[in-house]
Amino acid sequence: MHRSHSSLCYLLAILVIALPTPLIAFSPPSQLIITTSQLKSSQSDLSSNVEELELLRKERRSQRGEHERERNEEEQEQDAMHHQLQPTTHQETQQSNNQKNSVKTILSLPIGDLTQRDLTGLCNSIRYVPEEKSLWSLRILERILTEVERWEDAQRFDKRTFVKKIHIFSVLTSLTKGSQSRKGQRRRYSARKSKQGNQQHLDSKDVDRLKNVVVLLKELCRDKRSPYCDADCYQKDVLSFVTMIAAESAMTEESAVDAALMIIDEMEKEIDVWDPRVIGSVLNALAHWGRAEEALALLSRAMVFNIDTDSSHSSDESVTSSGIKSLNPTNASPCYDSLLRAFAKCALLRRPDKKKSKHSSNKNATMASATEVLSRARYILLTHMPEVGIQTTNHTCNAVLSGYSALGMGTEAEQLLLEIETLLSQSSSRPSALDTACYNSVLHGYSRDKTGIKSAERLFRAMKEQTPLHEGIHSTKILPPMPDMITYASMLNCYSNNRMGEEAYSLVQQIERPTSACYLSAIRALERSNDPASPDRVLALIGQIEQNRNERGKGPTTVLNRRVFNVAMQCMIKRGDGAKAEEVLDKYLNSNSSREQNDAQPYILALQAYENTKPVNCRKEAAKSAEVLFHKMQLLENIPRLDAGTYNILLNCFARAGMASAAESLLEEFAPTPESHDLVIKAISLSDDKDAVDRAWHILYQLGYPKKNAKDVEPFSVPISTFNSMLKLFARRGMATEAEALLNSIDEFILEGKFKESGPNTRSYEAVLEALGKTSDADAVERAEALVTRVEVMSELGGGVQQPSLKLYNTLLACYANAGKVGSAERLLSRLHEQSLNPDAFSYGATIKALKNSGKSKDIAIARAKELSQSLERNGGVGNEIIFAHRLSILAKFGLAQQAENLLKEMEEKHKLGDLKQGPGIIHYTAVLNAWAKTDDKKAVARAEALFEKMKADNHFDLDLAAYHGLLLNYAVRGMSKKARRLLQVILDSDNISPNRNTFTMVIDSYSRASSNTNAGLKAEELLDQMRQLQAAGNSDVEPDSVCYASVIRAKQASKPGSGTISDLSEFDKVKIMRELQIENWPFQ
Repeated sequence: MHRSHSSLCYLLAILVIALPTPLIAFSPPSQLIITTSQLKSSQSDLSSNVEELELLRKERRSQRGEHERERNEEEQEQDAMHHQLQPTTHQETQQSNNQKNSVKTILSLPIGDLTQRDLTGLCNSIRYVPEEKSLWSLRILERILTEVERWEDAQRFDKRTFVKKIHIFSVLTSLTKGSQSRKGQRRRYSARKSKQGNQQHLDSKDVDRLKNVVVLLKELCRDKRSPYCDADCYQKDVLSFVTMIAAESAMTEESAVDAALMIIDEMEKEIDVWDPRVIGSVLNALAHWGRAEEALALLSRAMVFNIDTDSSHSSDESVTSSGIKSLNPTNASPCYDSLLRAFAKCALLRRPDKKKSKHSSNKNATMASATEVLSRARYILLTHMPEVGIQTTNHTCNAVLSGYSALGMGTEAEQLLLEIETLLSQSSSRPSALDTACYNSVLHGYSRDKTGIKSAERLFRAMKEQTPLHEGIHSTKILPPMPDMITYASMLNCYSNNRMGEEAYSLVQQIERPTSACYLSAIRALERSNDPASPDRVLALIGQIEQNRNERGKGPTTVLNRRVFNVAMQCMIKRGDGAKAEEVLDKYLNSNSSREQNDAQPYILALQAYENTKPVNCRKEAAKSAEVLFHKMQLLENIPRLDAGTYNILLNCFARAGMASAAESLLEEFAPTPESHDLVIKAISLSDDKDAVDRAWHILYQLGYPKKNAKDVEPFSVPISTFNSMLKLFARRGMATEAEALLNSIDEFILEGKFKESGPNTRSYEAVLEALGKTSDADAVERAEALVTRVEVMSELGGGVQQPSLKLYNTLLACYANAGKVGSAERLLSRLHEQSLNPDAFSYGATIKALKNSGKSKDIAIARAKELSQSLERNGGVGNEIIFAHRLSILAKFGLAQQAENLLKEMEEKHKLGDLKQGPGIIHYTAVLNAWAKTDDKKAVARAEALFEKMKADNHFDLDLAAYHGLLLNYAVRGMSKKARRLLQVILDSDNISPNRNTFTMVIDSYSRASSNTNAGLKAEELLDQMRQLQAAGNSDVEPDSVCYASVIRAKQASKPGSGTISDLSEFDKVKIMRELQIENWPFQ
């Protein structure tokens, strides 16, 4: 009996627990009492009791449903009363009684149409807000408060509390976590894009919502004291939360700064003492945007005194706060740090913009304004803070130092640093009161100053060697701190900005474990420098990066990342070293993922290095290597089809190498652009093919240009750039008549309405002028002048042609120079000054060249050339290597070798002093060699050989054929045949240069002028046979011409004593010699 009763009670307990919670909530209290008298107490039939329990459970479920229906009916009646004068649109969208509306559905309803149940649902949705839903919850909170405000005005529902403190703090906590995670993300790596969807920044709309929430909370909790909203929802903690959220959001949205200032005004009414964290966050936001005046006013309010920024300058805004709410000075140091950073950022925003400030007066004005802002920050740091007892920290000092360094004012930054050290030495026993970061800021300032490299090296040396910088008060030695990795990186950045690649390379070798930033600065310094060993050194640094990457656990891990790779490739592109660029590419692909290996961009950089190959004799091999690399790119997986731009890079490789056939074949593999056709014509023009002009015409005809003598010309469209390439072809070959004919035909087709593109531009006329400058026609100069006049008239009449450029006039000056028209050149030079076109070094160089080619005497030509060079400098120009080259050529023309060598030394000295951007090159040394060849000085050969050996020993020079010709000419004119023959053999054995007909001709001349010339004719004929063999092997540059045959005949005559001169030969002897040499025409005619 007892056991059966216990079992029954246990079963009842289970059933009661199993009953749903709402049953208790919605059932009347009298119905919640369950007794055994309500059940059949038959102890023998337990199943009947269970059945009765199930019936009771169903009954209570029905009771709960009736109670819910009653509540819904009451709500519907209230809604109907509220909207009795309006259409019941809400009733149409309302779902069934047992189904809840979603949050999105509720938010879509008009303001004022929400029921109590809808509002309760919204409140429950923001009770616990995850971080990724923070912005969404802010929108919900704004809607809740807006709805409650409408209810308060309408007195619509019963007075019950909907908005509670947990709802407000839940949303604000979520927003705070979101801002902190975004802040941590920026600190980890600002350039990395977030892949997480929850990293959303507050935009201007979200900031407006945040402000509106504060306004609504104040109105509901303070002004109206609404029963729908808990009074604790608006308090100082809530305002502190919102202020700091807005301040942190100001890092990406400037409108949040104004929101933070507005909220802090409201917060001041709720607090007793200022929280330094809140003030600091707002000051930090103001510092981010450089709003120094507002930051100064805010901190003055918090400190309850005006913060003077100089002895006569005070804050514009008066202080209205009471002393009770003042900020504790012991906690104010971080706030002053933010204030000083605001001044530094303000100065940075006022610095002159290189693109906008074109005039020096504007630059000086803006720089003075920026300096004045920093001087105010300096006064606060050195005078105000010590007076009011604010602690000076490294962060506070570095805030001002970083402002000077950002403006490139390294000297002023170091002076301030020493003043701070002297000031702090009174209360510190340490040799240096400031840390390494402050000294690094000074180094950074010197790195942005072109004249600060010496000072940067001095400061860096003092830190490294621990030598005193300054004697402080009481003769205390101020020793700088030891350098850290950032110090080395700053010094490397100094070398990089000053193009000192060799020094940067040496410094990075002294670092035990350089970081990737150190390697990046060193490689950038090598890329910017003119050091010819830069490619080899860049490769060495990349090898060190790989080695450090493999040696894990011994320091910071370095990676050959994309930035380091791009800078290294730019170095190779600048030098045109495709082979080393491909080495860098292989190292990069081996150290990165397979995804990088299927990226076409790294391969394109290597192609551009081949495209920029400098030596003409290396371009063909570079083009072949580029073609191999291009085929590798075509085999890459997971990349789209190569675009026309990539094909054009390879086309340009072929064009620069003169590989016309390869360019024409490649053109058929893709859809060409106008640039593609231009490059193919360029390849044809640089080739030695005899049918080059016909093949270029064929491309024009394919593009639609009408053929010659065509009767019916259809309208056609050919880019003017293609015509310019054709004109450039004529210019390279000196085909002035053909160039003028093509230019005139374009104008005719435009007049007839057949040509749809724009007419000739400045480049078109420049190409025709270049062709006129290379032709030997007697009237070439007059035609060039007429063409320039035509351009001037068309530009004045608005004929679609721009005003003649300086380059166009320089091309005309080149025509004068080639014709020796020095008077015309000087008159044009004067006219350019009158028209304010500012003639450059090329203009003056062409005029000096005209002096050389004119019939002026030696003294007049030399004196006038020097005067022109000085005139260039007086007019604000800078003499360059072109001016010196033309002056040296004049001295070489008259055989003034010693003066030429003195001028060469002057050029070297100017380059060392920085007055000349580039030092002497091969062309300058060659001119001096030619001058020694034309002098009668007995030491001429020895001086020429010494200069040649100096060129060979200099790593900056890559000797070309002209340099060898300079020394060879010295041997030839003096009949030193043995030395000439040995030098010829050196040229033949070289891998970089190949001889031409002039090389052999000079050696043959040396035999004819030798003192012992018995075998001169035989040796000359041997060289002639060798020339023919080389020609048959494919070297067309050695094909003998009339000058070469004349030298062979002179050598043959010199080997026959008593045979007389060439003019003494009979017709029979001439025919005999022509048969022996296998020539058809007598070369002396």
